[in-house]
Amino acid sequence: MEFQHRFWRDGRPVAALLALMCLLFAVSAEVPAEDADDPARQVHWAMGAFFGTGWYRVDDNRSVYIFRVPPRQTLRESAFSADGQRTLGLEIQYPLSFGLERLDDLSDFADFDNYSTVSFTPGVQVEIPVTQKWYLRPYVNLGWGTEVKSGDSAWIYYGGLKSRYRLAGGESSWSLLNALNYAGYNPDYGKRGRYGSFMTGFEFDHPLKGMKLGNDEAWLNWHVTYNYLFDKLNFHVEDDVVESVRDQWELGLALGKGNKKVKLWFLSFEHVGLSFKWSSNGVYKAISLNMSSPFTY
Repeated sequence: MEFQHRFWRDGRPVAALLALMCLLFAVSAEVPAEDADDPARQVHWAMGAFFGTGWYRVDDNRSVYIFRVPPRQTLRESAFSADGQRTLGLEIQYPLSFGLERLDDLSDFADFDNYSTVSFTPGVQVEIPVTQKWYLRPYVNLGWGTEVKSGDSAWIYYGGLKSRYRLAGGESSWSLLNALNYAGYNPDYGKRGRYGSFMTGFEFDHPLKGMKLGNDEAWLNWHVTYNYLFDKLNFHVEDDVVESVRDQWELGLALGKGNKKVKLWFLSFEHVGLSFKWSSNGVYKAISLNMSSPFTY
C-alpha cells in the first residue's frame, strides 16, 4: 500500500497504472507460451471482445492476452430528484480489442506482428434510476472482428441488463450487484458460439483517510461477484480433450477518487486496479485490469 501511496501522492497516476500493468505482465510471463501455429489450442479470438485487458488461461496449456481500449461517451447523466423526477442516463461505448500472441514486456505492444486479432464492438448503455438506491442498466453491443493472419472474421454481439442496489450510504457505500448477460459470435466459416449468464455479487467503496490520489482523497473499491453460465464454455485443449467452464468467480481491488474520475492522458476511469477471476473447477483463470464497476463496465 505504501508503494501505491507514493505514486498517487506525487500526482503521477500514469506511473501507478504502469506499475499495475507491469505486475500483470510479471504474472503472465510465468506461464509457458503455447504453440501459436496450432489453432486447435487457441481460445476463439472473438471472445476477446467480451473481456477486459488481461491474461486469460484455460487448463495448463492455453493462454490468451487481451488488450482492450474502452473509450466511452456520456451523453447524459442519470438522476433521481427529491421530488421523484427521473432522468435517464445515456452512454455510447466504442470498445476496441486486440489479441496478442505473447506479452513478456512493454515492447510487445509496439510489435505489430504480435497482434493476432482485432475487434470493434460499439454499443449503447441506458441507466435507469428506479429509486434513489436502485439503478438498472440495459445495454447492447454489436460489432465485427477479424484474425489478422488468416483473414477469418466474425460478427460479435452481447447485451443484457445490469442492476445495482445501494444497501448502505454515508462515508462507506455497499451495493448489491446483479446482471443477466447474453453474448455470441457468428463467424464467416464454422459454427457460431453463444452463451448466457447470471451474475450476482457485492461492491464496496470506502475512503482511505490520510491517503491521497493526486490531490484528492483516495478511495478503496473492491467487489466480489459470481457468474453462472447457462451454457457451458467448451475449450478444445487437445485434439481429443475438451475442458468445460460453467461459472466464474471474480475479486476486484482498485483505488479511486470516490465520485470523481481518475484521469490518465485523455481518458478517464472510475478507478485503477486489478481483478482476479477463476472457475470453480480450476480450469479457467484470469487477471485483468479493473477500471470500472461491474455495473458500468
